Amino acid sequence: MALGFIGFGGAGYGLAKGLRGAGIEEVHFHDRMQETQPYAEVIRRHAAEIGATRAATVCELLSRVETVISCVTGAMAIDVANDASPFLGPSHLYVDVNTASPKVKETVAGIVVKTGAAFVDAAMMGAIPAFLHQVPILASGDGATRFQKCMQPYGMKISVIGGKPGQASAIKMFRSIFMKGLLSLFLETLTATHRYGVNEMVLGSIAESLDGVPFLETARQQMTKGAVNAERMAHEMEEVIATLEELGVPAGMSKATREKLLWCAGFDLRERLGGELPTTLTEVLQAMELPRP
Repeated sequence: MALGFIGFGGAGYGLAKGLRGAGIEEVHFHDRMQETQPYAEVIRRHAAEIGATRAATVCELLSRVETVISCVTGAMAIDVANDASPFLGPSHLYVDVNTASPKVKETVAGIVVKTGAAFVDAAMMGAIPAFLHQVPILASGDGATRFQKCMQPYGMKISVIGGKPGQASAIKMFRSIFMKGLLSLFLETLTATHRYGVNEMVLGSIAESLDGVPFLETARQQMTKGAVNAERMAHEMEEVIATLEELGVPAGMSKATREKLLWCAGFDLRERLGGELPTTLTEVLQAMELPRP
């Protein structure tokens, strides 16, 4: 199999390196920085290391391969698709692994499918340096199943989640709300605890509350019990914010928490649910879909 990459930076090189090690016969690439130093030397070295062949243009690249992976940046994804579109045809499979919004992926898909090529919205759910080509990938779009089948012999971990472009990237974006938000909470919490020398005690207290409870049950408890008490919790956050400000610790996450709790309180969920505590996530989310009082 011959595989092409538009973009041969860290992610493209990592995927290509893993795939070459897994037995893929040919890797071709075109990178807009391949003639610009100091990037050109790094690209040349990486290509030589894994036996990848450079293409002078996107046109040349697409004449050599049927499956091509766009591996640039989210900001460049649409421009790259436009550049490639004159040279795409029904035999091509265009895989976009860039971290971009679902809307961007839908736009790229629209450009690609007009050429007759198949499109894949591929969301990489881990770090390339750690996993190389075996990074978990969620795939959607009309070419997702084809992508999964043709890469399966090389050990890629691709899960097809649907035929609609943007679905895979939406999952990645929504997951990032939690994962990157969690890091931000750690940063704010531990910056404050460090000032008082109570890191271990605070972390120990949090661990005692969370350890031993399955994650999905934690999510259910937080949403069903916490959402109906959002107004009280928002007022409690005022004291947290005041404490952080007294310490000179930026309170961005705490302020955002207060605002989100006040937003939730505006739904008056206790009233909507007849004074009963909800027991499922669905009950809470459906109640929040109703017009605000």
